[in-house]
Amino acid sequence: MTSNVPVSRAEIANAISRLARFKLSHLCTRLEEAHGLRAAIAESLTDGRSLNDVPRILIKRDDTTGLAFGGNKGRHFEFAIGHILAGGYDTVININDYHSNQARFAAAACAKAGLRYILISTDKVDRPLTGNLLLCKLLGAEIHRVPASYSQTIADKFRSELEAAGSKPFILHGDPVTDLMGTFAFVETGLELERQLSDAGVDGPAHMWGLSGRSIVGLKLYARNRGLDWKATAVLYSPGEAASQDEDATRRSVAVSRALGLPLALEPGDVQVLTGYAGPEYGVPFEGVFEAIHLAGRAEGLVLDPNYTGKSMAGLIGEIRASRVDPRTPVVFIHSGGLPQVFAFADELSEWEG
Repeated sequence: MTSNVPVSRAEIANAISRLARFKLSHLCTRLEEAHGLRAAIAESLTDGRSLNDVPRILIKRDDTTGLAFGGNKGRHFEFAIGHILAGGYDTVININDYHSNQARFAAAACAKAGLRYILISTDKVDRPLTGNLLLCKLLGAEIHRVPASYSQTIADKFRSELEAAGSKPFILHGDPVTDLMGTFAFVETGLELERQLSDAGVDGPAHMWGLSGRSIVGLKLYARNRGLDWKATAVLYSPGEAASQDEDATRRSVAVSRALGLPLALEPGDVQVLTGYAGPEYGVPFEGVFEAIHLAGRAEGLVLDPNYTGKSMAGLIGEIRASRVDPRTPVVFIHSGGLPQVFAFADELSEWEG
């Protein structure tokens, strides 16, 4: 592969095919035009602007990947589980928050792969089992609820005990391969989106819109190596610094491009990090999130969640209202799932009246 011409779709597909993998998801997911949502956003504008001032909105339905209520991490874990099985591990130890989608997918993936799964669920230890954590229980996870400050100590204790008993445990949190799995997965997703956008009549610029993390990096990395004019915006769902997210995006892109043999990685600033829609803390929605969830539901029949996609959609609506999204460029909203957490906020969502 040379850097002065775009990498072909076949070359990218072949590079992905060489990675260890365990099939989990229903792919390719649909790309749906959100006419009702676009019209509803236009109607909410208060400064005389109209539908022409709102971009086309296309929803990449990764909430329909199939595994355990669906979501983008179904793609991610195909590569993580492939790596774990190839290494001969028999137990997965995971550390993550009470609200975690990742913890749910790890539970489902381990169930499919026949792996023992130990979840160290941090904080909110007195909350009832609902949403993602309830599903972890139903999927066979061995759940240990502890304050975050004790989580690594507990994980190390389990690993030592398992190794002494002759097992081979894998700690998911912080592993180099699992840090990159989502970027691998969404480089591949770029293959789907390029074809789908062409079918939708989008052969020029497009604006990828999603959450901060690994997925949006993979789409931008795909576009960079294919020579496509895809802008990428990553909405922070937890308070943090844009600079650190930018550094992580660049670092992951370098590692993934090397692993796949791609000539180009991302540079600082290639992914716009949007910081104004994270809310007061991780897992805590705000007024704009409740509005976005109700608006998408009523206008489009689209269900968003309070922790992740609701914040991403709140960002899109807010930036359109502030005239900071180019209405001439179609937006591809990555619906990454997270739907079980709707039920963890049943009271707040049902009582909200705008």
